[in-house]
Amino acid sequence: MTTGLKWSGDAFRKLRRSATVAGMPEPYHAIVLEHQRQPRNFGALPGFTHAANGDNALCGDHLRIELECRDGRIVALRFSGDSCAIATASASMLSEIVAGCDAASIAGLKTRLHALVNGEIESDAALGALNALGQLRHYPSRRRCALLPWATLSAALAGTADATTE
Repeated sequence: MTTGLKWSGDAFRKLRRSATVAGMPEPYHAIVLEHQRQPRNFGALPGFTHAANGDNALCGDHLRIELECRDGRIVALRFSGDSCAIATASASMLSEIVAGCDAASIAGLKTRLHALVNGEIESDAALGALNALGQLRHYPSRRRCALLPWATLSAALAGTADATTE
């Protein structure tokens, strides 16, 4: 018996992505959905000096991060792509927190975020809104989604064209 419904890849992806935060605690759900629905710094960055593409094959996320650096610091960052709510929200929050940072500061924030999503710490004031992603300690398969924008940013700063969370 068939239902007569045809699922395109895009329709299925959108349905899957809308369910990625279902059942999560409300503070997490609200912050992630806010950044997913209205991502900050989304789109292309004219005149970027660094860029990288990131892929999470497990989830199907694809991100591109473009940034402008001056004197070793990020002065502008924009991202684009097709990704789940968690990856989009993480990229949006990342774009707000790294303005003015140098590579060493970003590496420190990335280490703190790893510790947060792995449950090694409960929260970290330096991470700001990214603390909402601490709930991922209960969802190991979703951690890569949150870390993809950070891996992509690191690749861009290192001059590497591609990044992955595999």
